[in-house]
Amino acid sequence: MYNSMRLLRHCLVTLSALDLSIAAPKPNPQTYEAQSTTKAWSGWPNIDKLFVFGASYAGTGFNWLPPNPAPSPSNPLGNSVRGGTSSNGPNFVTYLTTTFNASFIETYNFAFAGAKVSNTATSSTPYAKNPGGQNDMVAQVTNGFIPSYTSEAGHEPYANWTADSTLFISFFGINDILAIYAKGDVSTSIPIFQAYSQNLEDLYTAGARNFLILNTPPMELMPVFSNGFGASDWQIPIVANNNSLVQQAVQDFNGQIPALVSSFQSKHPDTTVFTYDVHSLLRQMLSGTSAANALTSQYGLEPLENLQTACPFYTQYKPGTRQPVDYLGQDDYNDSRCNGSVGTYFWLNGIHVTWPVHKVMAGTIVQELEGQSNGG
Repeated sequence: MYNSMRLLRHCLVTLSALDLSIAAPKPNPQTYEAQSTTKAWSGWPNIDKLFVFGASYAGTGFNWLPPNPAPSPSNPLGNSVRGGTSSNGPNFVTYLTTTFNASFIETYNFAFAGAKVSNTATSSTPYAKNPGGQNDMVAQVTNGFIPSYTSEAGHEPYANWTADSTLFISFFGINDILAIYAKGDVSTSIPIFQAYSQNLEDLYTAGARNFLILNTPPMELMPVFSNGFGASDWQIPIVANNNSLVQQAVQDFNGQIPALVSSFQSKHPDTTVFTYDVHSLLRQMLSGTSAANALTSQYGLEPLENLQTACPFYTQYKPGTRQPVDYLGQDDYNDSRCNGSVGTYFWLNGIHVTWPVHKVMAGTIVQELEGQSNGG
């Protein structure tokens, strides 16, 4: 864990110490915020556009290509659909856009289920294949964002944006780690971060100056690893010591994020980078219902009662398929065969968290972004 005061003296405003320890952190919201450097950041209230890159935790089902509806005052997420999230309701991107926004925000979301930082850096996984070409950050940036929303588009960009009023969000790692885990080779993360660095460089060249990077959740606590829930649906091999293997991969991945950010900012001191420690937040919430509900209560949510596993009748997809369940989008759907409504569960399925967890994520992100009015 790095020293926050030392970083402050080097103009890095620490919003979170990256906690990679096995023990659960103390229930203190200040332990999982993010870090920032100051130049282009003019404050969360001045952000009017989000560009999002990631996988299922971040996706909203948006299609940026015309004639699909673009974000607008009446529809700030554009043609995103309820079924585009993995939470059985809003996700943290939705909440940042429509609930915790301090001004009107339009969100352009390239995130897609199964996406990784780079397909060439890791072996492909069956559920990560996407004919639309959004299945890694490389494609989302170079095939989606740059030819559509920058001066390199070859046409009028689909949206006008400015560096100081736009935040670029990236949330990768889960699918990369699933590939690493399947190969049993944590050293795969080296080319992953080479690709991550290049993606940030490409965004910078296109004009991006404000970034929010989320690290990877504690995957060893996901039901698919902790008790094998949904392993066959996700095509994940469950082997001996699987928890320790995936935990090692998560620690390796998250441990390289500070160096990624430091290197990027040393080259580009005019950038502001926030790194949000979702790993510590989720680990804290999973340490017990009292810790979880101390947070959910801050955001007007009902208590979470089921932290360790999911209910098979609340899975995001019908077993063995990639087809949404019939009640998808009913935030608090209650199936009598489960131990409470879907909103009382932490996990929707073997990998994904429910919408209340996403609301806590968004709320704690904004709580700290609002504290950085000018990045320092």
